[in-house]
Amino acid sequence: MNTDIPGMRAIYQADIQVFINLFIAFGLLSVVVTIWTLYKNDASLESKYLLLAAWGIIPPIWFLVEYFFLFLPNGVANSFDFFRYGQDVASKVWGAIFALISIDLYKHKDDKK
Repeated sequence: MNTDIPGMRAIYQADIQVFINLFIAFGLLSVVVTIWTLYKNDASLESKYLLLAAWGIIPPIWFLVEYFFLFLPNGVANSFDFFRYGQDVASKVWGAIFALISIDLYKHKDDKK
């Protein structure tokens, strides 16, 4: 029996869920800070490369850590489809931000010519 239903639903036990919610808030704040940093006029090239490195390394590691070390031992029964959907959405946001940073750096490279 599949108990996954649409909408907000906790997929972790209560003690882990608080940590996950804080991490989600941190992730959303990171998206806002990244976009703000990219589009302010005085952002240095080094800060943009640092953003590219951070977004290229941290999210993939997080997806692995979350699955193997948080979800498998602490996930609520019958919530895998909901977990997988959440990771799918998050990975698309990650890919979009990574592409945005890459395009901005490429645009900067073209401006130098």
